[in-house]
Amino acid sequence: MSRFNNDKVMPRYFAIAVVLTIIGIAVIGKALYIMTAKKQYWTEVANRLKRDSVSVKPNRGNILSCDGQLMATSIPEYKIYMDFKASAFEEGDSLWLDKLDSICEGLHQIFPSRTAAEFKKHLEEGRHKEWTNKKTGKKEVGSRWWNIWPKRIDYGTYMEVRQLPFFNMSKNKSGFTEEVFNARRRPFGSLAMRTVGGIMLAKDSAYYGLELSCDSILRGTPGITGRRKILNKYMNIPVTLPVDGCDIVTTIDVNMQDLAERALLDMLKSPQVNGELGVVILMEVQTGDVKAIVNMMKNENGQYIEGVNSAISYRCEPGSVFKTASFLVALDDEVADTSYHINTGSGVREMHGRWMKDHNWRRGGYGTINIS
Repeated sequence: MSRFNNDKVMPRYFAIAVVLTIIGIAVIGKALYIMTAKKQYWTEVANRLKRDSVSVKPNRGNILSCDGQLMATSIPEYKIYMDFKASAFEEGDSLWLDKLDSICEGLHQIFPSRTAAEFKKHLEEGRHKEWTNKKTGKKEVGSRWWNIWPKRIDYGTYMEVRQLPFFNMSKNKSGFTEEVFNARRRPFGSLAMRTVGGIMLAKDSAYYGLELSCDSILRGTPGITGRRKILNKYMNIPVTLPVDGCDIVTTIDVNMQDLAERALLDMLKSPQVNGELGVVILMEVQTGDVKAIVNMMKNENGQYIEGVNSAISYRCEPGSVFKTASFLVALDDEVADTSYHINTGSGVREMHGRWMKDHNWRRGGYGTINIS
């Protein structure tokens, strides 16, 4: 005898089918409602969660010395923050309080200029800071962007901080986050600073030296990407990839540059000279390659700095320099008569309708002199 009771089972199947049909109709109706009546609203919401044609900066090319040493390069730098509204704090402060002393001690080891107690006071100040939520208008406790350290740090230091207790958890949980900057650095410091040049990365503009003259080569080509918010995270969808800038190899020799700079500084600082400004240009005569350019001038504090590239900025004839070279050649070839006397008068003489003046003409000139 069959246990299937048709009178009891069929009404149940029928009821389930009706319920599922109603749910299906409701889903389709809701979809149609969203697609028509609510279309404008959800389009605006979608536009807030996506960005098209976001520019992606390429990596700027390096500037190298003649033997391949880095004279200017781009490196990432970081500013580190705490978000005290992260999930770890919403679940309770027990984990944070348990790890706080270890965090502060670790930060003190990485940044010795601030004690562990000072770090603890600073972080607790951020955790209890009150602020007004602009969306809701309500008072909230716990800063969302609290500086852990006020200055930018390099990648190595960032990774050290990242390994500390609590900070080594996921960013959404711990609240530890960072802001990345692309910084331009010269590994040799001020050496050949005016020749290598400088760049303002915040404004993305070079303003002197090789950085400026070769900017179109070093800059590269920006890319384009789209940005979509998926599962509360932004995802980048590349459209065109950026093309990194090219490296340039200069004729500058770092060792020669260093020696030339030291020699010029020793001369300028000597009591006999006490110079205001000095320039050295060192050229390889076989090839014409400039191996070193040094520009030193005394600033208002009495220190010598590379303030202006005087070697190429002053557009005037270096007459005195060529006189010395010409005399040396004449003496080497023994065509100069060192006993011959020349009357220079009072240091002023008419030359092709214009008066040519010696540097000491106000003091009466040199009178009668010979080559030696």
